[in-house]
Amino acid sequence: MDAPSLRAAHAGDGTQPGIVRRCLLLLGLLSLAFEAVAADSPYVRSIVVTRDGDSYVCETVLFAPVPQALAWEVLTDVDHMVDWVPNLRQSRVLKREGDVAIIEQVGLAQFAFLSFTFTTERRLELKRPVSISAVQIHGDARRYNSVLRLAPEASGTRLDYRAEFEPGLLAAMVFSREYFQHEIGEQFTAMIGEMVRRKAMHGRPLTPDPSSKGRGERATP
Repeated sequence: MDAPSLRAAHAGDGTQPGIVRRCLLLLGLLSLAFEAVAADSPYVRSIVVTRDGDSYVCETVLFAPVPQALAWEVLTDVDHMVDWVPNLRQSRVLKREGDVAIIEQVGLAQFAFLSFTFTTERRLELKRPVSISAVQIHGDARRYNSVLRLAPEASGTRLDYRAEFEPGLLAAMVFSREYFQHEIGEQFTAMIGEMVRRKAMHGRPLTPDPSSKGRGERATP
């Protein structure tokens, strides 16, 4: 074996293929971690994310062991969401007229060693206490719209969430189905955790998820 070949053989991990292999391995490990976080939440029944071209569609079912009115209170408490939603840096209501609100949120998206801020301005249509529809007006995403529906179930509240999201150019470089699944699971787990905390402050017992099949319920976030 000649010297150049010998050097290439021993420096395989430093070549472009070696770097690509390490990146793919990292992405695979992160995907497993993302799925484990969502699966470990006591509030998440299912999160299904599919890709449609450059867009992602998310269908999520969750159970909050609190009354519907309390779930609504937390989900619409936009001005205080930075206190409990991970990676959210700013959140405020810009304008409100009747059942329509314009909100602005600034967050931090993190993916492995990369991180970048994102800004979104959305129009919310509030139908108390059964649904929240959101459409992005301005922001870093190319497109975002969602519908969150609330319904009473076994003395708790069932949440059905559907979102369609097309990331911007920068986010599209690192975005994946698993990452979207992780973010949705983490954010809703945090919001339901805040619902549980507020319920505990009023001294009311938690309602276990009727579909949990014996799974323990978390008393505090």
